Amino acid sequence: MIEHLLEHIDRLIQQRPVCKEVLESYRELASLMKKVEPEPQDIRFEDRLKDMKKEEGFPLFSREDIPVDLEASSELFAKFIEHLSNTEREDRDGLKKVLEKSKSDSGWTDSLFKTVLRKDDKALSKTGKEVDLDPATLSFLAQVALRPSLYALRDAASDRIDKEHWNYGYCPVCGSEPDMACFAKTGKRYLHCELCGQEWAYHRLKCPFCRNEEHKTLGYFEAEQEEGLRVDFCRQCMKYLKTVDKRVFEEAAPMELENLATIHLDMLANEHGFK
Repeated sequence: MIEHLLEHIDRLIQQRPVCKEVLESYRELASLMKKVEPEPQDIRFEDRLKDMKKEEGFPLFSREDIPVDLEASSELFAKFIEHLSNTEREDRDGLKKVLEKSKSDSGWTDSLFKTVLRKDDKALSKTGKEVDLDPATLSFLAQVALRPSLYALRDAASDRIDKEHWNYGYCPVCGSEPDMACFAKTGKRYLHCELCGQEWAYHRLKCPFCRNEEHKTLGYFEAEQEEGLRVDFCRQCMKYLKTVDKRVFEEAAPMELENLATIHLDMLANEHGFK
């Protein structure tokens, strides 16, 4: 899977040179994932419980209780920090403090993971100040370190959900919000989970965040000279979602890479007042 991801990164760098810096940085992290094999988690469900969750709109897991391999994730996180702290990054001093903290306190990294999974911004900000590192950077590295375990869990749970008929704007696996959307070759719209990467079908003209269906308050704007990329927005909740039209591309990249390769669209959406 990692080799496939690296191939997509290299192809995107060739096709979109403007994204080279951010994709090359992510490539370094992805390369470190090769030897990490998370332990499979026991996710057996009774059919009755699974059906009840679906009928009542509950995901299989909550973010706080999602079963991940914290040991494998901690090992990967340490590799990330050690590698990055030896580069010429401006925040390398903070990264070295993170490395020292994680080595001196065996429970520090686990606590960070749980903070990120809870989306506890206040606790994350406090942790960032303790090690002089931007909380956003800390959160990103923690989430990437969790990905092999989360993706393994997602794949194992895939046959327990109905991805085509889940009529909610949050992930059927972990309950997280989408960070991207795409139009499949069929024209159907799919949302992509910000945490576990699950994709599920969703209404084309409906805000996944506030469920608004008023066409007058829903819209989109396209990226200049970038066919197949656009930003969908809702004026009711003022949230947005970057969207990739896979019908335009001969080969679409995984959504996690498209999310990185379209950071300029986040900036553009923010400039328009969307969040």
